[in-house]
Amino acid sequence: MKLLSKFIVLVAIIFPTLVFATKPFSGLSDQIFSAFRYYKNISPQVTVPTVIEIPFDEESFQPAVFAVYNLSNSKFEPNYFSVKDISVPFRIDTLEGLGSPKTMYDGNYNSYEEFPLKGETNKATIIFSFERPIESSSLYFTLDNYVALPQTISIDAMVDGKEYVVQREVRPHGGYVVFPKTKSMTWKITFSYVQPLRISEIKINDLSQTQKLTGLRFLAQPGKNYRVYFDADRYVTYPTNESGNLSSDKGVVRYGASGDILNPDYKPADYDSDSVSDLADNCISVANLDQKDSDGNFLGDACEDYDRDGVLSANDNCIDIPNVSQIDTDADNIGDACDSLDNRVTERLPWLPWVGIGIAGLVILVLFVVVARHRPEDKI
Repeated sequence: MKLLSKFIVLVAIIFPTLVFATKPFSGLSDQIFSAFRYYKNISPQVTVPTVIEIPFDEESFQPAVFAVYNLSNSKFEPNYFSVKDISVPFRIDTLEGLGSPKTMYDGNYNSYEEFPLKGETNKATIIFSFERPIESSSLYFTLDNYVALPQTISIDAMVDGKEYVVQREVRPHGGYVVFPKTKSMTWKITFSYVQPLRISEIKINDLSQTQKLTGLRFLAQPGKNYRVYFDADRYVTYPTNESGNLSSDKGVVRYGASGDILNPDYKPADYDSDSVSDLADNCISVANLDQKDSDGNFLGDACEDYDRDGVLSANDNCIDIPNVSQIDTDADNIGDACDSLDNRVTERLPWLPWVGIGIAGLVILVLFVVVARHRPEDKI
């Protein structure tokens, strides 16, 4: 009996350990891993702790957010994305933003420049001014979490002292835009949008750069296996241990590229949980699986306020007539302002309920009298 008890205890200890080792995704980890489209399995052949660098092309995905997961101890490792290039200094100016344009090129995906809604037509204009002409054929931008893609993007540049149309208005399908190769010192990027726009990072890729190396660094331990998650559709944070100096080039080993694996746990960002990803959702804050857009302005009906009473149509009990009070006397989910009299008889004839009560009382009284008069006499 004692031997059996010891065996049960041993199984209770070992079994959860094996399950966790084979599937380390649970709780908070699930939320983190679900943000990434791909991962790489890394098994560094090192005999001492060594900083390794895995090559990545910064332009192939945005934001440049990674998660290095130690499969051997089920913990996240500190990492550093190294970018070495010879770039032309520039500044960014905005015409309609609320904050500081510098937030769009500070490398911090938690900061952003916000462009609010001002009416039915909303545009965000961003102007790049380089110290000398650069040649480019692409740009990328990263949005803050839970922000939809802008409706259109257009690109202009100053060429030979004249404004030159590089790219007419097109609808972006992601944060990476390709256009005909152009050389200029001044570039104007214009976004049109119908939902609040927050841009965390934006960059025009300079083809004239003579050197560019990009890679993810982390401290690899002997005999440990790692999984590197990348290509996220949103910015995520996670706890890690203390980090050493990963920015120093001393002793860094460039690790050979390995195959990309599609992450089966990836789930597109969906703030309102309506099964439509945020980037494609025409109403991010309110669930609207049907994506109905009656006026064709790319903003879903659920996010519209057609009667201008300050209540979104999704919550408005009278979408055609202003009724900020949302009074619904008969509780039929139709506001009094637009409720027809046909289904509100008691509101049209307020005395009717009292008549009904009176009649009911009279009937009860008559029944009482009838019963009392016909009550059998007590037998002697």
